[in-house]
Amino acid sequence: MKKKRREIENFKVVDLAKQKLTLKTYLSKQIDCCEHCGLKKTEYLVLPEYGKGTITEFNFEGVTITINNFMFHQNFLFYNELSVNALYLSFMIKGETLIQIQNTATEMVYEENESFMAYIERYNATLKIYDKMPFKEVNVIIGQDFLKKYGLNDASEFKNIIDENLILPITDTMFSVLEALEMEYGKGLVQRLFLESKVMEMIAMQLGNYKIQNDRSLSLSNQKSIKKLFFLKQFLKDNLDKNYTIHELAKEIGLSEHLLKSEFKRIFNCSVNQYFSTEKMKKAKHLLQNTESPIYQIAEDVGYKNATHFSAAFKRFYNETPKICRIKI
Repeated sequence: MKKKRREIENFKVVDLAKQKLTLKTYLSKQIDCCEHCGLKKTEYLVLPEYGKGTITEFNFEGVTITINNFMFHQNFLFYNELSVNALYLSFMIKGETLIQIQNTATEMVYEENESFMAYIERYNATLKIYDKMPFKEVNVIIGQDFLKKYGLNDASEFKNIIDENLILPITDTMFSVLEALEMEYGKGLVQRLFLESKVMEMIAMQLGNYKIQNDRSLSLSNQKSIKKLFFLKQFLKDNLDKNYTIHELAKEIGLSEHLLKSEFKRIFNCSVNQYFSTEKMKKAKHLLQNTESPIYQIAEDVGYKNATHFSAAFKRFYNETPKICRIKI
C-alpha cells in the first residue's frame, strides 16, 4: 500500500504542441480502421523504437474513447497544449504518471486504480510516463453535442482540472464498466448504442462518487484514507474464498482498527463484516444458479470449510437453503 516514488531523471522530452502531434500520432502507427452506423474504431500499434503495446480508439457523436495499453523502453516527458472544451474522464488501470498543469506548481501523482472527471476548456500540461512499467489508461472525451443531448451542457456541474479532491479511486462497479468497453458487443449500431450507454453510466457513477466524497469524507485526515477503504472493498470482493479478522485487514491497508470500522461503515453504509458476508452470499447464489459445482465446493469458494455451516448461513441470508435455491431454477 506504500506509494513508491521514482527518481526523475533521463527523460526524453517531447513537445507535442510544437510538433503539432497527438500522443498516439507520435508514438504509434495506424494498423486498422473501420466505420459503420456512426461508430468508427481505429487501432494503433506502438512503434518498436519507443516500446510495445496498442492504442484503441472509438469515435461516435462527438465522443472519443481511447484505451492506451503499452510499456515504454525509456522515460518520457510530454508537453501538450490542446483546446478541448469537453468533459474529460480518465481511468488509470495500470501504471503511474506525474501530471503538472501549467500555471500550477504542484505535480499530481496519478496512480494505478485512480480516476478523475473534469470539464476542460483548454489543456496545457506536462505528462511524465516511466519506462518498463505497464501502462493502461482509459480516457473518454465527451463533446458539447453529446452533453446537450442528455442535458449535461452546464459545465458548472462538473469539477475543474485544478480543483481539490479531483482524484477518486476506481470502484469495483466502475472496473466492470471499463472491462465492458473492450468487449466486442455486437457490431455497428448495436456496439455504438452499447458504448453510448457505458459512457452515460461512467458519468453517473463518477458524479455519484464525487457526492460520496463530499458528503462523507470530511472527518478523514486525508484523501489517502478514502483510497485505502475503496481498495479494501475491492480486496474483499477479490478474496471471497478467504476469511479475515479486522486486525488483519487494518494491517493490510495501514489504518487503525477503530478508523477502519468507523469510516468503512460511514462511507459504505454497512460494516466490513456485513459487506464481506453479503458479497459471499451473492457469489454463492450466482454459482448455485449458473454452475453445476457441488454445494461443498461452492461453500469452499466463499470461505466456508464446512458445507453445513455454509447452508445455515445461506438460509439465514436468503430464507431458503442452497439446495432449494438451485432447484427453483
